[in-house]
Amino acid sequence: MNTPGNPQDSTQSYTPGYIPPTGQPGYSQQDNPQGYGPRGASDDQTWAMLTYILALVASIIAPLVIYLVKMNESGYVRFHAAQALNMGITGLIESIAILIVGILLAVATHGFGILLMVLAFLALGIAHLVYLILAAVRAYQGQPFRVPTIICFRMVR
Repeated sequence: MNTPGNPQDSTQSYTPGYIPPTGQPGYSQQDNPQGYGPRGASDDQTWAMLTYILALVASIIAPLVIYLVKMNESGYVRFHAAQALNMGITGLIESIAILIVGILLAVATHGFGILLMVLAFLALGIAHLVYLILAAVRAYQGQPFRVPTIICFRMVR
């Protein structure tokens, strides 16, 4: 009586650590388990896209972690992780500048500077979001995309 999954009922012997030759039927490249075999280009594209998507949640931390982990493995992921990291750092610098200028204007204009500061933060946030989404889509498609310098100063390469 054959019981499914019982190794004693199998006609083939199982040896731990045995990897059958690739020429055998049923053991082609597609049958390799996850993590074995050559890494496809889509893996790099997915990591590149994740640098921008995760930058929405963790502005500097997520792209920095991906940059440090993948920088020696793929130049494509390194470029996009560095660009996402640069966008986060640039956004932080520009936000601090807007805050300082806004406070000074608010003091000088008796509160009108606060309105200008809110509008500047809104414009910066929308531009940052648009370019993060554009870069994520282009990175996943495998197309080169460089964010304009006003949104992304080139500090990390």
